[in-house]
This record gives sequence, C-alpha cells and structure tokens, in this order.
Amino acid sequence: MFIRAFGIVLLCGFTLACSTPGRSYTGSNMQETLEIEILPNTSKMFVYRLQLPESQLSNGVRIERGGFQRSEEVRGISVGGATQKRLVENAGFVVERMGYCREGFLEIDSSASQYNLWLKGECKDGATEDDKKRFGAKQVLPVNLK
Repeated sequence: MFIRAFGIVLLCGFTLACSTPGRSYTGSNMQETLEIEILPNTSKMFVYRLQLPESQLSNGVRIERGGFQRSEEVRGISVGGATQKRLVENAGFVVERMGYCREGFLEIDSSASQYNLWLKGECKDGATEDDKKRFGAKQVLPVNLK
C-alpha cells in the first residue's frame, strides 16, 4: 500500500514538472521587455530582458542611529544551474508569441544575475516588409503575454 501511494505521488510530481509552461520568473517583481532592432540587411536582432525596476534597487545600505546595517528589502530571483535554460526558454516563448521570430533564434550572448537577466539573439528568419511595418527599425516593447 505504501509503495503504491509513493508511486502515485512520484508520478504526479513528474507530471507537474513536465507540464510547466515555457516561462519562468514572470510571477516575480521583475519587468519583462523585448528590445528589437531590424537591420538594413533584414537581420532581426533582439535583447530579451527580465530586470528589477530601478525604483526597487538600492545600494543595500541603510543608516540607522549613526551605524550602517544591510537592508534585505530588495528581492530578485535565485540564480542557479537551471537559470540559463529557463532564460532561453523564456526568450523563445516571447519572440515566438509576439511574432518577432517565426523560425527560432540563435543566441549571441546572455547574462544572469539576481536583479537582471538578459539574452541577446538573432532571429533565424529575415525581416519581411510586414515585419518592418509592424515593428519599425528599433524599439523596446513591454512583454504582456498571459
């Protein structure tokens, strides 16, 4: 009986882990943006970014009664071994859902810290006339996907 119950719990855990959508960190207080640029040669470049708003960043030092204390008010994300994979998944989901990259992308560079994650990429497909009309040459788009 115990083994059967353990097996069911384990199976449910695997099912939940595998059915997680392709985006992470969207429930945090990080702002999500997509900076896009269509080059004259029709290359479509982008920087997908998750970043703590400037208003929430501080130097981490608070003065109290003439002394210094560390402030623990700033929240970010916990950076770990899976962070890079999640960042790539997020970027792929966003550029596809926003219609910017139709055939995937190539990662050029990326960085992950507690308060700022970003990935620079280039779409595998070139810009069409419709893309140029829709996205323009260069802009920063807020990501509002649900």
